[in-house]
Amino acid sequence: MKSTLWGLVMIHCVSFMHAQQSILLKLELKNSLTIPRNMESVEIPLKKVRILAGQSFTINDASSKKELPYQWLANGDLLIQSDFRAGEIKKIEFYKSSPQHFEPKVYGRFVPERLGDFAWENEKIAFRMYGKELEKVPEQNGWGMDAWTKRTNKMIINQWYQLNNYHQNNGDGLDFFQVGRTLGAGDVLPFINNNFAYLGNYTSYKIIEEGPLRFTFELTYPQVKIDGYEISALKRISLDAGSQLNKSVIRYDFKGKKTLPVFTGIVHWDGKGQKIIDQDNQLAAYWPENSKNGTVGSAILYPNSNNLIIDKNKHLGSETNVKSNQAVTFYTGAVWDKAGEITSGKNWLHYLQEFSLRLKHPIQITQ
Repeated sequence: MKSTLWGLVMIHCVSFMHAQQSILLKLELKNSLTIPRNMESVEIPLKKVRILAGQSFTINDASSKKELPYQWLANGDLLIQSDFRAGEIKKIEFYKSSPQHFEPKVYGRFVPERLGDFAWENEKIAFRMYGKELEKVPEQNGWGMDAWTKRTNKMIINQWYQLNNYHQNNGDGLDFFQVGRTLGAGDVLPFINNNFAYLGNYTSYKIIEEGPLRFTFELTYPQVKIDGYEISALKRISLDAGSQLNKSVIRYDFKGKKTLPVFTGIVHWDGKGQKIIDQDNQLAAYWPENSKNGTVGSAILYPNSNNLIIDKNKHLGSETNVKSNQAVTFYTGAVWDKAGEITSGKNWLHYLQEFSLRLKHPIQITQ
């Protein structure tokens, strides 16, 4: 009897505490797809959450009462992540209170101790781009995006660089993806006279967003003269928690001609394995043969594009002509079968097709 009474008192106290909290805003989020969406990133426009600016608040799932992580974005929008069942309409409530601490699921930094790498990661995978200092070591110099395999939720960049043994599997993963003078796990270069026009590695960086849910940065490539062009570039790359793919937005600033041919893609080295082109979903993927360290599948996906995807110069990708400062947008990334979640080319293609579908049908937000 005493324990039952105590339980009723506790329920009353919790209800009273919630009643005392001030609700600032309520929103409904609808998954219009007939598939579940786990760790779905939802960008809530600033105009819908302007009332929250400058306030300390929490976001709760109205049904489960679970607190949701969030992040203010550089453009003023609010990013949240949540799981959605097929066709689910989720109600969320914004309370005036102090949010709990959520451990960041993304990380990145400039790495001066390794010839100017820029490396970034989430709890699924890690990537890096090569800096200008690496050009002084021609036998090591690479062009495109490198992928580091992981099977741990921990952020590993700092530890791996410190130990300097990331080419060996220490239990959490390793770097064995081959980039060389290619686009690697997904990048872009001018494509002049049917060949890649290498402009050199990046010379400066800027971190735009540092998590806990999204890491975004920019890399600047200085002007280079080539074949009648004067070309410089700015790359903005972002990676969300839970995602195998980065979003890349590239702008070439050039003079000399009206348009510039560029090629975006992933390398396959003419190796054995599955080379996949899915024109309907505007994506290409490569699942190589298994090696002693497992398989790293790579992919590139083009949102809102009708460009033909081709196999060219040992790459899968798309060639197009752009105007100066025209944005080139694509998603690229990789996955490791030994992480245990995506273990075959068929699984990889399924993940990518669902990723494409989710991009086409974002979560609907109503008040």
